[in-house]
Amino acid sequence: MTDLSKIALFKALVFDLDGTLIDSEPSHLNAWNEILKDVGLPPMDWDYIQSVGGISSAQICRMRCEAAGRTDLDPVKTARRKTDLYISKYLDTIPLFEPIAKILEDGKKRGQKIAVATGSQLHETTRLLTRLHLIDKIDAIVTSDQVKHCKPAPDTYIEAAKRLGVAPSDCLVFEDTNVGLQGIKAAGMTALQVADGKIISDYLKP
Repeated sequence: MTDLSKIALFKALVFDLDGTLIDSEPSHLNAWNEILKDVGLPPMDWDYIQSVGGISSAQICRMRCEAAGRTDLDPVKTARRKTDLYISKYLDTIPLFEPIAKILEDGKKRGQKIAVATGSQLHETTRLLTRLHLIDKIDAIVTSDQVKHCKPAPDTYIEAAKRLGVAPSDCLVFEDTNVGLQGIKAAGMTALQVADGKIISDYLKP
C-alpha cells in the first residue's frame, strides 16, 4: 500500500487533468467519435483513448488521418471542431475525482505549491477549474498550447516546475497515462499513477 504521508515531503504537487483530477475521458471519447463519424474516419474505442491520453488533440487527429490515409483533412481544424464540441456539449457536466482533488486541497493547506500540467488547452482548462472551484488553489497551469512539445515530451512538466519556482526533483506528479509517465520520468520528477480516482502505484522515481 502506498504511504500517502510521503506526499507532504515534496515542495510541489503537479496534477494531470483529464483522467487524473477530473473524470472527463468518457466525454472526450464521445466528442471524438461524433466528429470522426462526421468526417468519415473510423471511431475510437476506450483502449485507444486511454493509450493516447495526454497527447494533444491536434496530434491525435494527425495520427488518425495518417492511419486512414486521409490527406484531404486538416488535422488542426478537425481537432478544433472536436474541442469546440467537447466544450459546448460536455464541459459543464464533468465531475471531479474527489479523492485526488482532496490531495490537491490538502497540499495547498500545507503550503505546497500546486500546478496543473495537461494536454488540454488553456481556455477549457481554466473554465473547468473555475467551475469546479479549484482555480484559486492552483499556482500554475501549463497546457498543450503553451509548450513547444506536448506529452510524452517532458516540456509540460518542466515548465510547471519553472513557473512554481522549484526544482523538478522537488515535484510529485499525479498522472493516469503511460504517455504522461514517460514525460514525468524524462523531466526528472517522481510520479504516482492513478486510475478512477485512486492511486494505483508506489512512488515512481525518475
